[in-house]
Amino acid sequence: MNADQKIDALIELVKKQQEQIKILADQIANQTVLIRQILTERSNSEELLNIFPLEKEEDMLRLEDEISPETRIKYVTAMKKILAPVGIKKGLPRILSADIMGQYNIHGVKQKKGFISLPKFYRALLDSIPDTASGDVEEELRLALMAQKKVFHKKNFLKRKAELQENAAN
Repeated sequence: MNADQKIDALIELVKKQQEQIKILADQIANQTVLIRQILTERSNSEELLNIFPLEKEEDMLRLEDEISPETRIKYVTAMKKILAPVGIKKGLPRILSADIMGQYNIHGVKQKKGFISLPKFYRALLDSIPDTASGDVEEELRLALMAQKKVFHKKNFLKRKAELQENAAN
């Protein structure tokens, strides 16, 4: 191999390396964009934690209006952060107040309003429920609502009982 052939081979090698470097630089740029998006979503979901628990029906209606295809993942992520450590039964009161749980059920039966009338919020809530053994998140939500309503009614009963006992003592 003469000197010209060696130089041509080196030039070809440098060109290949430059192409590989360009590909790597493009991949790094794409990963940087994805990392920034993840960090932004994470910080946005942290900010959203402050809106929970939803205290009034107006809060739920406002949230229904705010959830869009672009913002949905933020709300789901925020609710997942609330529910993941403790599960749906213990975590639901951290998302919905006792008043809302008393006014609503899933399908709006027995003189209650239905979560299904708020499809964006309802779907986001279902998607935030951690996977369970049964795999039926709607059933898990229904059971959690029932359990929380029992707790709510028991507290009210004990409160009324204490008031009656106090009035009887006076």
